[in-house]
Amino acid sequence: MNVKDNRSFWVYLLLSIVTCGLYSIYFWYVYVEDLNTIFYGDGEDSPNYIIVLLLSWVTCGIYGVYWRYKQANRMYRESYDRYGVMIEENGSAILLWTLLGYLTGGIGQLVADYFMIQNLNKTALVYNSRAY
Repeated sequence: MNVKDNRSFWVYLLLSIVTCGLYSIYFWYVYVEDLNTIFYGDGEDSPNYIIVLLLSWVTCGIYGVYWRYKQANRMYRESYDRYGVMIEENGSAILLWTLLGYLTGGIGQLVADYFMIQNLNKTALVYNSRAY
């Protein structure tokens, strides 16, 4: 099964603004589905994004920060181990940008989103080329 390998950060940002955040929920929902497809069998499946969103809301955003850290580390490790794709940003880098976002009015969060999107795109290209 092929996954989307050409996600655009700028389209994501624009549509999220225009739809007052509704597109963002859809975007991350599909992102998580593709993430779990690409790294199937690693024992670290991400929960459905709606669950992530609800847990983030209940914990005042703490779970969302933890989830990004965990999934970024998963991508960093599994992308190279399975597909030979080098990703420079690990969970610590994403965590740093996310936390910096709280001090910069969300700019750091957007940088973290950009890295998460680009890193999955890189891995998805290789995954799709190997899919039968």
